[in-house]
Amino acid sequence: MLAVKPVYDKETAAELCRMCKVEYHDDEYTYFAADVNDDATKVNFIIGVCTVKIKGNVNEFCALASVPGVDDEEALIIMARTAMNFMYRCEVKILTAGKGVTDYFAHKLGFSDDRTLDLEEFYKAPCRFNK
Repeated sequence: MLAVKPVYDKETAAELCRMCKVEYHDDEYTYFAADVNDDATKVNFIIGVCTVKIKGNVNEFCALASVPGVDDEEALIIMARTAMNFMYRCEVKILTAGKGVTDYFAHKLGFSDDRTLDLEEFYKAPCRFNK
């Protein structure tokens, strides 16, 4: 079963980023995706991590990566969309894909060719981003 959660502890966030070969910055929000048992009381394995920054005029989806050897694109997209929804609820309007987000995933998540995404447009009903 998939679980996607924010990480509140900075040491844990740093360790998850190291596991996924992502540069850790303590001013970024971190989410992780994991395979968990049926009642979500035990982590079977970590799937990946994503980081986002909301600071002044900087609204960036900084990184999206899986643990080396783990290939679960759907889980990464679900985790990324969870982080994007958080940013939208924080009233972020325009989001930029940082260098830690591949062009492939930026496209899958709905970012334009210039690696920006208008979250207000993204969340308008009906959703236009079924890539």
